[in-house]
Amino acid sequence: MTTDALTYLREEIKTYFPESKELQLSGSLANQPRFNFYFEITGGLRFLLYLNWDGDGDGFTLKCLEFVEAGVLKKLVSSYPNSGSKVFNIGQPRSTIGFLYKGKNTLQPVFTRGYFNEPLGASDITCGQLLNSIDPTLIVRS
Repeated sequence: MTTDALTYLREEIKTYFPESKELQLSGSLANQPRFNFYFEITGGLRFLLYLNWDGDGDGFTLKCLEFVEAGVLKKLVSSYPNSGSKVFNIGQPRSTIGFLYKGKNTLQPVFTRGYFNEPLGASDITCGQLLNSIDPTLIVRS
């Protein structure tokens, strides 16, 4: 079910990006149903991961958002707990992939847009392949 899928995907992101931090809301926002999850990949970078459950079934979207500079993202992250996701609207999608969760480590790409480190076809992929294909740190390190 989707709760299992969300838990699995969120844990896989944290495992792939060990320095990452899932951003948490505060106040009344924290008690609302969550369909969007944000991950600061690592401090000092200008990229943020955004995982969205479409709210119906096992369809998801994963985006790597790019910001003008790391300092801008840092300010937005600090205001997120109280303001919610609207603070990230200035981020530009670097990579976007829509996929279906078919079971642990089995994802089916539905669409892709933007820049990918590795091309993703229409056949099933693993979560590791998905994350490697959008990993902005591979470019930053180059």
